[in-house]
Amino acid sequence: MIGVVVWSSAEREKAVIWCEDHASLAYLQGRENLVHAARWPQPGDLVELESEVVGALRNARRVVMLSEQEFAHLPGMLRATATPAESHLRVVSVSPAAESRERLIPEPELRVAAAR
Repeated sequence: MIGVVVWSSAEREKAVIWCEDHASLAYLQGRENLVHAARWPQPGDLVELESEVVGALRNARRVVMLSEQEFAHLPGMLRATATPAESHLRVVSVSPAAESRERLIPEPELRVAAAR
C-alpha cells in the first residue's frame, strides 16, 4: 500500500501515515518497522507499507521510502481544510435557583477569541 507521512517525530521514532485506501491512519513506531532505517520518514514523504491491525490500532510494517518530500504541502493542506469540531455540549435545563441568581448578579462582560 502507498501512503504519505502526515506527522513524524524522529526523537520518539513515531509517525502517522495517511494511506491510499482512505481507511484508518497507520501508525509507525520504531526503526525495526523500516526496511532501511538510515533516515526517519518526515511529513510529506511518500512511502510503501504493509499494515497490521492490532486491537483498534492500524500499525505500519515494513515501511519503504519511495520519494522524499513528494507531498510536503499535504500536512499543511489537511490542517487548513479541517473544520473545527463543534461542541456537543448544550444547556438542557436551568434550575429556578440559578435563574433567580442570574437576575441578582450581573454577568461580567465576556470576550471570546479563537486561537490557531
